[in-house]
Amino acid sequence: MRELIMSTFYIASQGQQQGPFTLQEIEVKLTSQKINWHDYIYDDKAEDWVLLMEYAPFTVLFNSSFKTPLAVVKNQADVDPAKQRIWFVLKQNNNYGPFSKLDLIQMLQSKALHEFDFIWHENMTSWKRLAEVNEFSVKEVKLLFEKHSKKKEAADKVFFRRKFARAKVDSLAIVHDKQKVYKSVGIEISEGGAGLKIEDGKFEKDQQIYLHFKPAPEVPAFNAICKIVSCKGDIYGVQFLKISAAAKTYIGNYTKKKTAA
Repeated sequence: MRELIMSTFYIASQGQQQGPFTLQEIEVKLTSQKINWHDYIYDDKAEDWVLLMEYAPFTVLFNSSFKTPLAVVKNQADVDPAKQRIWFVLKQNNNYGPFSKLDLIQMLQSKALHEFDFIWHENMTSWKRLAEVNEFSVKEVKLLFEKHSKKKEAADKVFFRRKFARAKVDSLAIVHDKQKVYKSVGIEISEGGAGLKIEDGKFEKDQQIYLHFKPAPEVPAFNAICKIVSCKGDIYGVQFLKISAAAKTYIGNYTKKKTAA
């Protein structure tokens, strides 16, 4: 580590090579936002340019940069490793989790997570793209599938279970697709998405829309960027692509209360 501290490095930001800098100088630039985590550093060991956020010496600093601190959960010896909630996902410059290995596989199946997304747990030296993590190789996922099949856990239950609890809701909403505004009623909601009845809507699956939920008794008004995931007549299921953490918290509390009742 001392060798790294004494070494100097080149970085690439906005298409320009800069440096050489020491690790401490790079940390100062990151903290002051003169460079960002998606800029590159040249890794002499790998003989390649890598993202600053996946360069191991900066992992601690990167993890401390989130608005939502990482709530790392220790491994539990009596829990199936595939069900231990130790994994974090990087989305829209924030961390989400902790999730279990099964959770991440379910998210892959539903396309809420992709192989190019970054994941991390406390025993990893740095954040890595999911495709680069051995635990999620084709071979490992196949072994996991076979293991749970032997336990007579149906594949659709293990791999396609909904991540978020859903609850009925009755709230007016406005939908627009950058061309037209549609009146809508929210009929179901979860932290991950919603069910909407949209008047005169003619949306297609995977189409992106913009949603404004008006305030309901237990859920405040919020905005979200969404993707159409299902449609049946004028009833549409949408997945939240971008939503504030505060809105997710209110929705989570609401659905937990309703499903527990």
